[in-house]
Amino acid sequence: MSIIASNLNYSIGNKQILSDVSIKIHPGELHVLLGRNGAGKSTLFHILCGDTIIQTGNVRLNQKDINSFSKMELAKTRAVLTQETMIQFPILSKDVVRLGRYPHGTNQSINNKIVETCIAITSSTNQKEQNFSTLSGGEKQKINFARILTQIWETPPRYIFLDEPVSALDIPNQYKTLNICRHMADKGYAVFLILHDLNLAFQYADQITLLEEGKILRSGKPNEVMTSQNLESAFGIKTKIVKAENTNFIIPEKIGETI
Repeated sequence: MSIIASNLNYSIGNKQILSDVSIKIHPGELHVLLGRNGAGKSTLFHILCGDTIIQTGNVRLNQKDINSFSKMELAKTRAVLTQETMIQFPILSKDVVRLGRYPHGTNQSINNKIVETCIAITSSTNQKEQNFSTLSGGEKQKINFARILTQIWETPPRYIFLDEPVSALDIPNQYKTLNICRHMADKGYAVFLILHDLNLAFQYADQITLLEEGKILRSGKPNEVMTSQNLESAFGIKTKIVKAENTNFIIPEKIGETI
């Protein structure tokens, strides 16, 4: 069971977005995708979860071509949190979370228990009776994360895709969200997420893939990928890796001319 992408190429007009990208996503792992703006992260993310049509190369989900799955089959197998979820009509936050149960067809009693559990897990109980459109950016992000959890709340292995899931959150909720992701990976789910915080990636990831101008610069264990040389190449930043008891910390030393 895994998602395996091979030799992906993607372009828009004359601009090459991805070049010969191959990557594997395994259940039981928290896999972080890193790279500067415009490196191709979001394009790769959407191809891997089946939301963007493959131009060249292939993606196999549990040994089957991802294009062979119907939208409903995909929705039962993987859940996707994008950077923006546009909801233009009045709806209670708890009903946004409930949308995650739609693909499964389970009864209302089961759905209610799962919805309430995921709302509690994401510390969104105080917002569940509010109109979604009145929430702050961080509150909306937590509600949408709860929706993703309700969608994937079935027996693993299944796949969780999160595009910058902590971008609007304060520091305590960033750690809470990533702790949930860590727990889900430990329970056998595959968690694939885009982050911009290098230190959070170092702390939580089992695997890190570092993109540079549409190509994989390095993919592997955090200590293998997050070197001063790789980070300077990918981000144009000289860094110092400071070793701590249980993890490492990345400290910028000098901003390169490319920034």
